[in-house]
Amino acid sequence: MNPSPWLLAHGGRVFEAAQRLGIAPADVLDFSASLNPWGPPASVRSAVAQADWTHYPDDTALRASFAQRYRLDPAAVVVGNGVSGLLFDALRIWRPRRVLLLEPSFTEYRRALVAVNACLVTWPLRAEDGFQPNFGQLGPFIRETRVDTVLLNTPHNPTGVAYPPEHLLEFVRTVAQHSVRVVLDESFVDYQPENSLIQKAANLPNVVVLRSMTKFYTMPGLRVGVAVAYPPLAQELRRQTAAWPVGVPALEAARAALADEDFASRTRLRTECARRTFAHALDELGCTVFPSAANFLLLRLPRGTGTDLARWLEPHHVLIRRCTDFVGLDDRYVRVAVRDDAANAHLVALLVRWLGEQQRVGLTDSENS
Repeated sequence: MNPSPWLLAHGGRVFEAAQRLGIAPADVLDFSASLNPWGPPASVRSAVAQADWTHYPDDTALRASFAQRYRLDPAAVVVGNGVSGLLFDALRIWRPRRVLLLEPSFTEYRRALVAVNACLVTWPLRAEDGFQPNFGQLGPFIRETRVDTVLLNTPHNPTGVAYPPEHLLEFVRTVAQHSVRVVLDESFVDYQPENSLIQKAANLPNVVVLRSMTKFYTMPGLRVGVAVAYPPLAQELRRQTAAWPVGVPALEAARAALADEDFASRTRLRTECARRTFAHALDELGCTVFPSAANFLLLRLPRGTGTDLARWLEPHHVLIRRCTDFVGLDDRYVRVAVRDDAANAHLVALLVRWLGEQQRVGLTDSENS
């Protein structure tokens, strides 16, 4: 039996593309995975190089560093094998029966829900609403559908929308009155840290917040994630994680990243500037560009399909993220990472050529019909 498309759907398949093209992975220009193009910081590379991995890992120092950085109780901090690993751990604790997803959503959520045999309930996010949920309507919907767990992410993947933290906090507190738990994925919140609920989460017994070190610090190969929860809940979560989920080089890299506040400040400034310029150029081509608080943009193409565009770009050594496996999006949509200005301009130039070809094909078809 073939697996469902969303079971295998991810960006960042650089090695597969390089093998097909017969080139080195470094020669692939990857817009399909939303990684910081200015990372990893030099401090992280140095920490990995100097790590002494001849003994078993101990995450105590990283938990202390994370707690100090965000003014948290270290007892509220759990280190795991990336956000995906911690998500599976959180669901194993709660064993939810009915889980609400706002669709479209990160495809890994469905895989995690299948693993715990949870029944999926969905709420559609609509392009005409800017993909913003109506939290006032969500509360009654949750009660009507007997949902016991909600899975949210902010900034939202794949739309890039950041939810106002005051609305999110009110929602979390309201659903807590009905014993509803919330997993809040903040994998991209480092780009707008003011939208984070991480400090509130440590006092809310119905919430687990997930943070990724992967995207912002460009550490996808090290697999470090952090969960923050009410300390008794964090203790349960820690019991669910496998022994030594993160190796010594990854732990040392994460500590170095957290300490590098200059890198974080420069990344936010650079990303904001690059995203604004990139979005403007794409808008000028006729694409519908949705506002994003993260380092990626969701686009609706003015003509053609994302599948055809991805196929056309690959021989040019460029990857983008098609959106056909996101529930609620169709083949008019694509997601592209925000890279540096030169890379973004290169993709825009290729899009000009491709959209021109699409227009000529459309005119020819029209003349022949």
